[in-house]
Amino acid sequence: MRMFKRCVVALAATTLGACSLDLQNPNSPTQDQVTSSPDGVIALATGLQGRFAASHFNYAYMAGLVTDEFAATAAALISISDAEQGSVAPGTGIADNVFNSIYRTVRTADELLAGADNLSGSFEAGTRSGLKALAYALKAEALGEAIQSYQQVPIETFNITAPVYVSRAVALPIIRALLDSAAAQIAGTPPSAFFTASILTPGVNLSNMIQIFRARYARMAGDNATALAAANLVGRSGTSAFSAFTYPAPGVNPYSNVTGGTNGIAVRRQFRTSMLPQDQRFTYFVIPSTTLVGRTATSPLDPFSNRYAISAATQPAYFPDEALLIKAEALAIQGDLTGSQAALDSVRTDCTGGRGLDDPKACLPALTAGQSQAQLLAEIYVQRRYELLGTGLRWEDARRRNAIRGPAAPPALPVDGQRCWLPYAIGDRNANTNVPADPAEPTVFPTGCSL
Repeated sequence: MRMFKRCVVALAATTLGACSLDLQNPNSPTQDQVTSSPDGVIALATGLQGRFAASHFNYAYMAGLVTDEFAATAAALISISDAEQGSVAPGTGIADNVFNSIYRTVRTADELLAGADNLSGSFEAGTRSGLKALAYALKAEALGEAIQSYQQVPIETFNITAPVYVSRAVALPIIRALLDSAAAQIAGTPPSAFFTASILTPGVNLSNMIQIFRARYARMAGDNATALAAANLVGRSGTSAFSAFTYPAPGVNPYSNVTGGTNGIAVRRQFRTSMLPQDQRFTYFVIPSTTLVGRTATSPLDPFSNRYAISAATQPAYFPDEALLIKAEALAIQGDLTGSQAALDSVRTDCTGGRGLDDPKACLPALTAGQSQAQLLAEIYVQRRYELLGTGLRWEDARRRNAIRGPAAPPALPVDGQRCWLPYAIGDRNANTNVPADPAEPTVFPTGCSL
């Protein structure tokens, strides 16, 4: 506003040519501006973390709806209750918000990498290392969430007008290479104290986050050796083992925004009632209810716990016990059934105060000795269901187990996953002739999904 007033004064005092009205919006800096000054690059790193928190939530919200985790509340839009039954039409927010927010994260990560390289002499080595590792890691996880949402995705997008879409077989090695770059970056040059204290989001442990992502996508690729090695590098005790997004005022925890209204969701009551009676993990996620129902009246729901419903609450970037469950699966597949059961029992028996972490606590007894490989693998997916609610990972778990069950029309309640993929974003389809046709959904269930 002050710029505009100065220009009006100049126009009144001199000729028209003395003042340019071609003013740039200060809230929309150009790429050159944000990558050509140290302050601009630091602002990019801060913005990247905010964009990732938003894109991760959009992905987890959507994935919870198309599996058996979430259901629409009474006031929600029809498109929300349609999604919980497996129906996602092209152009709906469920499909487009995931794509658009993921690629905003990817774009910001690319700009941060460019800025950190352009200004390599303006940062101490540890700060530059932290900036690049953060960009690699969040770009990789954003793309990883893309390949769990869409059958094909664009990977090379920076300053490309019409990116080419590629299959998971092409995208997954690139995602893993980005995560390896992130790990190598901080291994070679540890992040500086300035980066950790003033740039990295409080409550996030970058090393742990990188390693859990490495384990996650190695598991997806069937690389059990790397999945196991990375899982073993994730801290499992003390507050530093747990990374969470924070929302200082006026920021708002996104789950608190969807406890009601047109985007309202809650947790399906079957999440709680299907647990063993002594399992305590539901207290982390929900408040038990006997009366709450969803938009379709046959959907019994439990409201989110205060941990999720309060606007200032933190949200996990990952759950530390995911690393133990990845370890258990890798060991079981490799034939180390004793080691697999020990890792799995560590999740089952974790109880209040255990490992000094404020994470879900099952407080279950250990399994009986001598579990078979098939029994262990089945139990791992049971524990993933109850330990990893709201992370978006259940959808991929359903695909992995050939447990896409298809649309569940009321009064039937959904089990596992209801569909394979999202339709591609309409905005990108209108702008990019390389967008493929929307993938056909299967008609015979249960099934896996064509990759």
